[in-house]
Amino acid sequence: MEAFLDGSFSARRGLMFVCREKTRLRLLFALEIGIASPLSLFLGGVAHAQVVTQNLSALGSAEDGLSVDAFQSDTDHRYGAQGLRYGPWAINGGASEGWGYTNNADQMMGGVPSAASITNANLEGLLTQNRRLLNIGATVSQQYYPERELQNQTNWTAFLRGYEKIGRHRVSYRFSHEKMTQMPSDLGAFAVNRPIPYFMEDLSLDDTIETHGRLSVIPSFDLKRFLFTDLGGDNIYLQQSYRNRLLFSEGLGLRYSLAEGSDLLMITQGVEIRYSNNRFHLPSRDSNGFSALVGYDYEMPGPFSIRVLGGYQNRSYNVAAYKTIDTFYAELRGTWTPTRMTRVSLTVSRGIADSAFESVIGFIYTTAALDIRHVYSRNIVLHAGFQIQQGGAGQTPAIFQNTPLDQTMTSQLNANFSVGVNWALNQHLSLEASNVYRNANASGSSRYSIDMAMISVKYQL
Repeated sequence: MEAFLDGSFSARRGLMFVCREKTRLRLLFALEIGIASPLSLFLGGVAHAQVVTQNLSALGSAEDGLSVDAFQSDTDHRYGAQGLRYGPWAINGGASEGWGYTNNADQMMGGVPSAASITNANLEGLLTQNRRLLNIGATVSQQYYPERELQNQTNWTAFLRGYEKIGRHRVSYRFSHEKMTQMPSDLGAFAVNRPIPYFMEDLSLDDTIETHGRLSVIPSFDLKRFLFTDLGGDNIYLQQSYRNRLLFSEGLGLRYSLAEGSDLLMITQGVEIRYSNNRFHLPSRDSNGFSALVGYDYEMPGPFSIRVLGGYQNRSYNVAAYKTIDTFYAELRGTWTPTRMTRVSLTVSRGIADSAFESVIGFIYTTAALDIRHVYSRNIVLHAGFQIQQGGAGQTPAIFQNTPLDQTMTSQLNANFSVGVNWALNQHLSLEASNVYRNANASGSSRYSIDMAMISVKYQL
């Protein structure tokens, strides 16, 4: 889920918060043109179809005031996307085409190798005014495997987001409609030999209220709807409509400023999950969750930034037959910029998620990721990354036997390695080469590997 933390609207497929980058990293981002696009297909976190109950939008975030020195301004002008300008509107967009090869197009044990083609496109408009920001756009991604057409897929997103400043209030909103795909290599996903498509609609609202002192109060609300379809065939694991559900999340966050760029954080949150389909006539899987977290946020010009959170997380079910889950929740993100040209990022997360086939016991997940990016020259960016994911779940009740919700005690451990280089030719064109290797096991399967190499060309306005 996308943490809606500031008005700059950094795009998510990251986890639960957005880190405001330092001024001196403008150079790196000006050159970092689409380098993560193919990699993100294989380096996802917990499967998007799962419910990770921590939506941290109620923590809010301070606004950026990035300045640009002469060297950065020249680099932006030579190699950064300029987009189009129509009065207060800025129009940005781009398209990329990648060609490569993977040894495992199915992303599961015994998967079939295939050539691969990945096409991405995006278009968005940004309206910036004194007390208003409006961002509207759409993205689409298509994957094609000539030797394994069963795995072909198209995902897309349409979104509207922005904020309005009214007195001491900054009211932020976001609505998105997404078509996504779950694969066996996602943490928590079951080993089925074809993509699981689904739709998600997401509406979120939050209000940052500034007091006369150092305290900011941020109430928030989020509503998500998941829609699955029953795929063809006799495999009960492809009959997916039993996963249709609504998720309500409401939270209250507090930020207390110790000094400029140094804040104490606190958030309490409730989560209600309500299923709309009970095709297997089982006791209701509806549940309620609660969490209470405290933390610290440091973000100033300099070599370090950090956000750390910890606290209690609970999920209880409306039917006594299902076991209550209690755990310690933790979230950490740190950034180190030892030189003007290098950024090192660390992200760690632990909490409760639902299993892919919606076993009510859910599972406890832990993920950690290390990302290194270096500006080798004015228009060349190097990238290397490592990510590890672990998830564990116990035995489901006997009533789940002969249904997709049946699950034996299982554990998943995925390790991902990635390297890449991005070469910006000018403001509009760039080339990228990347390689991703993953060692993984789907729920209920032995270990297997996925290796993908790709060369991409990208055009942007």
